[in-house]
Amino acid sequence: MNDKVTNKNILQKITPKGVAGWIGLVIVIILAFSFGIMISGGSDSSQTTTQEHTAEASAKPTVWTCSMHPQIKLPKPGKCPICFMDLIPLETGSGEDLDPSQIRISKFAKELAKIQSTPVSRGFAEAEIRMVGKIAYDERKVNYITAWVPGRLDRLYADFTGMTVNKGDHMVYMYSPELLAAQEELLQAKKAIRALGKTKSSILKGTAEQTLVASREKLSLYGLTDTQIQEIENTEQTTTHLTINAPIGGVVVHKNAKEGMYVKTGTQIYTIVDLSELWIYFEAYESDLPWLRYGQKVQFSSTSFPGEKFDAIISFIDPVVNSKKRTIKIRAIVDNKNNLLKPDMFVSGIVKSKLDSDGKVIDKNLSGKWISPMHPEIVKNSPGSCDVCGMALVKAEELGYSTKAITDKDAPLLVPVTSPMITGKRAIVYVEIPNEEEPLFEGREVELGPRAGDFYVVKSGLEEGELVVVNGAFKIDAELQIQAKPSMMSPDGGVAPPGHNHGDGGMASMKQKSEKKETINHNVNSKALTSLKPLYENYFEIQMALASDDLNAATNGYTNVLNVVKKIDMSLFEGDAHMVWMKISNSISQAAKVGSNAESIENSRKSFLLLSKPIVELENSFGHNENKNYYLTFCPMANDNKGAHWLQTVDTVYNSFYGESMLRCGEIQKTFSSKSGKEE
Repeated sequence: MNDKVTNKNILQKITPKGVAGWIGLVIVIILAFSFGIMISGGSDSSQTTTQEHTAEASAKPTVWTCSMHPQIKLPKPGKCPICFMDLIPLETGSGEDLDPSQIRISKFAKELAKIQSTPVSRGFAEAEIRMVGKIAYDERKVNYITAWVPGRLDRLYADFTGMTVNKGDHMVYMYSPELLAAQEELLQAKKAIRALGKTKSSILKGTAEQTLVASREKLSLYGLTDTQIQEIENTEQTTTHLTINAPIGGVVVHKNAKEGMYVKTGTQIYTIVDLSELWIYFEAYESDLPWLRYGQKVQFSSTSFPGEKFDAIISFIDPVVNSKKRTIKIRAIVDNKNNLLKPDMFVSGIVKSKLDSDGKVIDKNLSGKWISPMHPEIVKNSPGSCDVCGMALVKAEELGYSTKAITDKDAPLLVPVTSPMITGKRAIVYVEIPNEEEPLFEGREVELGPRAGDFYVVKSGLEEGELVVVNGAFKIDAELQIQAKPSMMSPDGGVAPPGHNHGDGGMASMKQKSEKKETINHNVNSKALTSLKPLYENYFEIQMALASDDLNAATNGYTNVLNVVKKIDMSLFEGDAHMVWMKISNSISQAAKVGSNAESIENSRKSFLLLSKPIVELENSFGHNENKNYYLTFCPMANDNKGAHWLQTVDTVYNSFYGESMLRCGEIQKTFSSKSGKEE
């Protein structure tokens, strides 16, 4: 009751009386409202601004994820906490019914992810295949001067290596008792025929004539010419010496005998090489084979003749790959009539090649031509035989050259090298579907041909004019993985492969495996631990070199590891530790030897996998006494998604298997502290 009276009194006091009172109240309200606007900036604009911010916020994605680690979901853009890659917006589309291989994203997300597309076009795939090589003798132009009969070398006319000789020049003057005996047999056979000149016995005459013929053939086999044999018969005078002449013109590259030596039949005296034509052995990579054909021209140069270019012709492509270098030997023929080029010179060659839509090499100079299968320098306009060896010529088309008159329609489809994502078994490109309000992308499996510079030849899977993604394809693929749709890593859709799972589930199993592999820690003396310090140091040099993508530094590190292991005194390891060290050191040496010969960063990382296993075992078995911690690091994606461990000296991941591309991919699993070793 009292409250009601109080409220009534208040209302009576504030209620205006008369017109003047109402006018005053209105003025007060207006002033209060104006003051409120001044403070708040205006209720209408405030409401409008709030609505705009709300609309803008609703337009932007609220969840950000990593293309490599889709389990990462953050409310704002930034860096992935695992691999430090830029986060991408996570958008699930409008919910429309799309094909499993399709995904729709907003224009804002496309712009933010920097996704770019370009049309598939036709063009002749051209490439410059660069090779290094070494000049060698033409094996077909090597000849040996040998002793045809046992004897003594009384005179060697070509008395030094490098001497140039002509065909027919006298080379050797030798004495041979057997040669003398063979001449006497010839003369006796000649006398026997004269003695039987008046006999009527045809048998005796036939036997004597056969003996004469056999004597002549024997002397011919001993190296005498028909003229020399006829001279012996005419003069009836024997000679005690035989002169051996040069069978070909060329250069004496080897002098295998000395004057006064006694030689047997078949002993090599000289090696003569005709250097007017030489061979060059080039090394080509396996991936270059589609561009190389028998009969192609190779342009090469040598540091001995700066600015000068030479031409050679491919005459042989080795059918076997070098298992260590993974290269193919390519042999080429070069004309050297001016004698500028020398055997064992190093040269650099270039083959300019062009392919048609069928993957065959286009060479207008060989179109419709016929080539010698043994001597590619012999090219004719019609069928026939080789001028050198007499073999039948073959069509250029049979050697892998294009068979048709080339037009623009025969050009193959080309896509930039940044378009396809290649897993080793498959190649995936993402095609942008045109005429859509919001960007729509579709995954497409394609069959690729050889790489031509900045382009790949496309054999199937795309049509001319289609838009393929050239930048941002990996981000699209990651979004498909998040939505459990078919993608590069998950062809059938569903959960991404375990190799990309950096969560605890995969790690726990790997930790258990690594813990099971740990060996017993042997308590070795401090001298033994000190001797291991250089080994660890060089291992860590390799680890950081590979994390920096530095092949040369890694190769030097492998060589140093190999040298250090040899210097460690095995007697410092006693008892069971001695056998453990012998086993571990052998594995380290084998891995380091392979790594020191690695010619690519990929092979060097494979060697690092082999080296890290015994190094981790070494730490587990003996430990270290360097005044710092060692960290056992793990990446589940390394080693073809089987995972790999390695040691490092910092507690931040430096991934040696992926380098700068995924430097922080992985986790620290264990810390090894320094130990002092047992007392001696």
